[in-house]
Amino acid sequence: MIQQELGAARRQKAGLILQSWGVYLGLVVLLAVSAVASPRSFNAQDLLNLAKQASGLGIVSIGQTLVILTGGIDLSVGSIITLVHVLSVGTIMGRPEMVLPIALLCILVGAGIGAINGLGITRARISPFVMTLCMDFIVRGLYMIYTKGQPSGVVPDNLRFIGRGRILEVVPIAAIIWIVLSLAFVFLLRRTTFGARLYAVGANPRTAWLSGVRSPRIIFLTYALTGLLAAVAGLILTGDMGAVSLGLGGDYSMDSIAATVIGGTTFSGGIGGVEGTIAGSFIIRLLTSLLQKANFSNTGKLVMQGVLILAIVGAYSKRQKD
Repeated sequence: MIQQELGAARRQKAGLILQSWGVYLGLVVLLAVSAVASPRSFNAQDLLNLAKQASGLGIVSIGQTLVILTGGIDLSVGSIITLVHVLSVGTIMGRPEMVLPIALLCILVGAGIGAINGLGITRARISPFVMTLCMDFIVRGLYMIYTKGQPSGVVPDNLRFIGRGRILEVVPIAAIIWIVLSLAFVFLLRRTTFGARLYAVGANPRTAWLSGVRSPRIIFLTYALTGLLAAVAGLILTGDMGAVSLGLGGDYSMDSIAATVIGGTTFSGGIGGVEGTIAGSFIIRLLTSLLQKANFSNTGKLVMQGVLILAIVGAYSKRQKD
């Protein structure tokens, strides 16, 4: 009996490892398809460009991974990105000396919105889906009021450098920021008490509570961090875009969920991690690039993305049942 239980535990652990890291095999396959489809554009420079394109999504997806690990979801991150975008450009107004203070203000705004989400979920007992969906509507209304439907402003060169700049004219700064943040959160989740408690809350909230884990505090901090990361992504995307648009964050809520789920983090909570989300973000951006090269419309991208998520979630669910 004991040997059977040990064998089951080993199989489950092996399955979780494959689920977290097997996505990289899918990324390699997709890269091979890209190389065959467009051999001239498949080179080191093209891969670095892909990393730059995926960096904004990768950063906001770190936060989405955190909340999904707790068994929640955040549908407001796209609106936070847009709010930070129009607020930063509209207040900086092309003045380089204002980038740092306004960037810090925007990060606080993002963290504050995330904190309100966390309070609504933990104190008012509102479901994460409803709370963050309502916050998405509220934030949209706020940036429409602020811009009156016509955003304006100038992106200064030092902010552009964060989004578009490269070290030694080779390595994108945005990608470096993404890598550093990813490694920091991998460490946070895997090597700290906070990470262990977050996984415990996602796996079994009642057991975590009985074990002395203050679940409301963990969930509150998780949503605050998610809002903060969305704000950081918004600043990087603003620098990359170099202009102002109300449509900047439109796809990021769904894309970040897709990247997280493709990366092996399950909606049931407690399973997955940032390691897989990194590959998931690359896959989303690479898939978009391939569809654009094949002259697929944005509608085609949505269909393919939906089919991909369904297939992956279905495969994960079957594995868990087995």
